[in-house]
Amino acid sequence: MDMVLILGLVASGIRFAMPILFAALGETVAQRAGVLNVGLEGIMLVGAFLAVLFAVQTGSPWGGLAAAMAGGMAMGLLHGVFAVRLKVDQIVSGIALILLGLGLSGFGYRLAFGQGTPAQVPGFQRLDFGALADLPVLGRLVFGHHALVYVGVALAVALAWMLARTGLGLTLRAVGENPKAADAAGIDVDRVRMAACAFGGAMAGAGGAFLSTAQLAGFVENMVSGRGFIAIACVVFARWNPLGALAVALVFGMAEAAQIRLQALYPGVPYQLFTILPYVVALVGLVTAARSAHLPAALGKPYRKE
Repeated sequence: MDMVLILGLVASGIRFAMPILFAALGETVAQRAGVLNVGLEGIMLVGAFLAVLFAVQTGSPWGGLAAAMAGGMAMGLLHGVFAVRLKVDQIVSGIALILLGLGLSGFGYRLAFGQGTPAQVPGFQRLDFGALADLPVLGRLVFGHHALVYVGVALAVALAWMLARTGLGLTLRAVGENPKAADAAGIDVDRVRMAACAFGGAMAGAGGAFLSTAQLAGFVENMVSGRGFIAIACVVFARWNPLGALAVALVFGMAEAAQIRLQALYPGVPYQLFTILPYVVALVGLVTAARSAHLPAALGKPYRKE
């Protein structure tokens, strides 16, 4: 029974980690290019709403995912316009995105569905791997998830390779570390940063879509519940490494899965004590990692040509 509980905890933790992972991977790329976006929370909310809206309209969760990524990209580009083009303080721009996303998602949901909820939201189903799903241990851990789980893991591996082994990765790192030298080498710093903002927004939108069409089956106002901030902590704790972000997101996901199980095991304990567990893990991890983290040298600093 103990092994069954452990396997269930890890399998649930993998699914709980995915919204955080998608947002963290996008933010890793953006921060590597020197752009900090604290507005992930708002982008994920808009992505979660658009995923539900277009999944219902198209009858497919993939249509919802595409809409969520497009909406997230638009918000990422909006952040880029202010933070990269207009040189506004990146923290201020990100906070504005949080408020914008909170308002847009709530108002849009009421406008589309009124005070009720859609009868059925087409969601991502777990893939059927046949006999592989019945394998001991590995069957439940590896072969019992939605398609987006495998997409998220593959994306983490691909981004790690891209940042470390390709010219595009070198360009991103150069823009985030020394934009003046990158500019002297003929790289359009603002264009690269705008592209990074767009990618980061699209990934945050995908994280919101996973939350509303794979992990859950519907939209609730403010349903992201701090996962955007946890994603930022994940990036720092992982030292701006996509594979590290995957590992750290899994830790946060298992912390969230654990708090749900602890509530059931200890009903006499106030549930709020368990609910804060993922946030405590994020806070401790962020404080610990920030002491020795070597952040991109130009992170949060707008570049102005001389």
